[in-house]
Amino acid sequence: MSTSLATAQELLAVLPLVSRIMAVELRQETGDDTTMPQFRVLSYLTEAPLTMSDIARKRRVSFQSAGELVQALVERGWVVRMPDPSDRRQSLLHLTEVGQAQYERAQAHMLERLAGFMDQLDEDEKTTIQQALQSLHRVLVEEVTEHVEGN
Repeated sequence: MSTSLATAQELLAVLPLVSRIMAVELRQETGDDTTMPQFRVLSYLTEAPLTMSDIARKRRVSFQSAGELVQALVERGWVVRMPDPSDRRQSLLHLTEVGQAQYERAQAHMLERLAGFMDQLDEDEKTTIQQALQSLHRVLVEEVTEHVEGN
């Protein structure tokens, strides 16, 4: 097996474990009903207000699915809809102060949990992983920017 295939196989084995751990941590921090997709929506909105269409495109889901994600966040008081000054037919989604605080607490909690795993590694292992993740991030961002968001 080539190095690329072996590395891809390891990545496919690790990603679900990380995702599962982060989902558990998220639910413990924000409540049993919060999902990772909802958390991702909060993360998008920390950067700037977005329309429902923007959320659907970023999540690569239907407008209806994005609406369901957002509605749950609106009902919790974490997101509000405000008129879009540039297009009166749309609303801009904004994080509320409560939503921002929930996002920051959950993000910090998940980072602490992951840091605990990193603490179990020696310095060389941590350096190797950090360098590899930075390289992988670069390649994946290029892929998403050129092929996924460009469509």
